[in-house]
Amino acid sequence: MAMLLSRWCATLALAACGAAWATPDCPVTPFGDASPVQLEAGLSGRCQAESARWKVEAPRARPSDVGPSVMKAEFTSLTGLRVSSLLAAFRLDWSGLRGSEAAGSPKAERAAFAMGGLVKLHDRLALQTSIGLEHTGVQRSRATVSSVWQPSKLGVLFAEWAGSELGTEAHRVGGRWWIVPRRLSIDLGARRLPDVPGWVDPRVGLSLSLPL
Repeated sequence: MAMLLSRWCATLALAACGAAWATPDCPVTPFGDASPVQLEAGLSGRCQAESARWKVEAPRARPSDVGPSVMKAEFTSLTGLRVSSLLAAFRLDWSGLRGSEAAGSPKAERAAFAMGGLVKLHDRLALQTSIGLEHTGVQRSRATVSSVWQPSKLGVLFAEWAGSELGTEAHRVGGRWWIVPRRLSIDLGARRLPDVPGWVDPRVGLSLSLPL
């Protein structure tokens, strides 16, 4: 029993921040996991369908360098269209790393394009899909299909399938339940892999949201 408890609580985290009050992006994430926050916001229509972000980092240069030895840049753009109970969204991600050629650090890039859609079947039930193409030296495609259900105002549950041109990659289930509405919540999740028996990667997260 103790081993099982420690396994489920291994990813227990407590966070207190004002960022939780920011409107999350709509879940167009075929190459990652959409969070319960994103899925809940998509179902309720509170997710952000228009955004653009730049991030540039220049780590400290070596003493012998004239300028920064490494330059990192990231760009994300999200565009969406809402029509009644339908949502269509398109996402572009690009990131690059440029190192010093003298140090033998070539540039590396990642580019991905994804499109997603959400259909509300009921006020508390929706179907979310995402499909995308990613290039990181090699090219791959991936898709996800999620069903999102809100049994009460205090929680949301989801079940997700993810796959690629090679077939099914994973099944994921999880949810978020508010202990104190919009203040304290618990997130649960686990996934099932095709060649691994049982559920793996169990997660339990505790989130405390405080306005700043």
